[in-house]
Amino acid sequence: MKADYIQEPFLLFGKGKSICPREGIAELNVYDTVIEARKNQLLLGIIGIEEDVENLKGWLKRFESYIPANPKGKQKGLFKPFSGFNQDKGFCAKLIYDTNYERILSPNDIKKILKEPNRDQKVLDAVELFGENIGFLSDIKNCDVIICIIPKSFEGKIVKENKDDEPVEQDAEDSGEPELELNFRRALKARAMKYNTPIQLLREYVLHDNNKSQDAATKAWNFCTALYYKGLQTIPWKLDVDENKPKVCFVGIGFYRSRDKKTIQTSLAQIFNENGKGVILRGTPVMEDKDDRKPHLSYDQSLSLLKDALTKYKFATGTLPGRVVLHKTSKYYEDELDGFIQAMQDLGITEYDIVTVMETDLRFFRNNLYPPVRGSVFSLTENRHILYTRGSVHQYQTYPGMYIPAPLEVRIVESVSSVKTVCKEVLGLTKMNWNNTQFDNKYPITIGCARRVGEIMKYLGENEQPKESYAFYM
Repeated sequence: MKADYIQEPFLLFGKGKSICPREGIAELNVYDTVIEARKNQLLLGIIGIEEDVENLKGWLKRFESYIPANPKGKQKGLFKPFSGFNQDKGFCAKLIYDTNYERILSPNDIKKILKEPNRDQKVLDAVELFGENIGFLSDIKNCDVIICIIPKSFEGKIVKENKDDEPVEQDAEDSGEPELELNFRRALKARAMKYNTPIQLLREYVLHDNNKSQDAATKAWNFCTALYYKGLQTIPWKLDVDENKPKVCFVGIGFYRSRDKKTIQTSLAQIFNENGKGVILRGTPVMEDKDDRKPHLSYDQSLSLLKDALTKYKFATGTLPGRVVLHKTSKYYEDELDGFIQAMQDLGITEYDIVTVMETDLRFFRNNLYPPVRGSVFSLTENRHILYTRGSVHQYQTYPGMYIPAPLEVRIVESVSSVKTVCKEVLGLTKMNWNNTQFDNKYPITIGCARRVGEIMKYLGENEQPKESYAFYM
């Protein structure tokens, strides 16, 4: 067995680079400030009961200014003060909101929904109530992003703590039980897919400083970064890459079951390049292996799906990538693998890495107070490697998590790159989720995005066209 270490990947911002999204935005401004024609105003639509809307506006006003860091982690540099959302620095943009872009929900409508005895119908009624107002703000008011505040009275009845806040790490491929209850968040995201404005859901309790939610600075960082990405459809940071190497297209492939578990389909999240621009595609129903019960694509399906993705890449960027990297959480079957390779060969792409990024039961321990360092790589064989995407961080001299970190297993199926390059890219892509400002997410955005997409797509009808931007799923 061989051990190695990958330095923490850097991110590029407007005026330089940093390993930390929060530190980078605060000190170096968002990356797209290098673009002269960028927008610097974000028009917000707001939906909620009157009291919640007033509380949110007070919250947004607070976010315009500096918010000190949580003192518990300040000494280790883990918690960063919020620099403020304004045009002077940081996000270099302004939040625009007023009563003209609000939709106040009637208490009588809320009561009527809650009186419905059937929970599924109750959820559908709530989704329709928000959906109609989303349509108005999107089509009539042309908002950049719409904030939906979920009333406190919906807690436990419409939204459930565990059902609506499942982490991305939940493996949609392995769940054998039917999803009997409607998931409000997923159903509303799917309902809003017909409009051209991304939405941001907000639970009422988040508007208050309490032990149930994060500290004020962390909430500001995560909420404002998500709004910025969704509303302006641009990037706050990008990966620092070697410009002398061929452009890379990263592709994440996931599977999701229909809500009744009768069919399995593919969700594909394609990242155009290291800038993170990408496209979401929905594949056709797939087969399940009789022996290990894992879904996989046929030769024709994998050929068609990847060709479609790379064609869209060329349309968006003007050229095909110099190298393609495929990420999947399960093994590649022979016909599936042949289809992917043929798709790239048909388009003249000869440089590619085909990789499985999966869970593992293996753990390593240090002769130290803290767990293994993030970026640690343990090579078990030539093709099997254990990568710690969460763990102790040299720069902070501590472990920022609460539980023993679980590494990922990286299996290299076909590769033109070194093990270190493959693992370095996986590590770098864990920093590319603009739904928060966490610099050490467990999964690369390729896998996380494909899973998140699958969660929403199972609520779309066969004839409903899914949006291609990740902003509509996060």
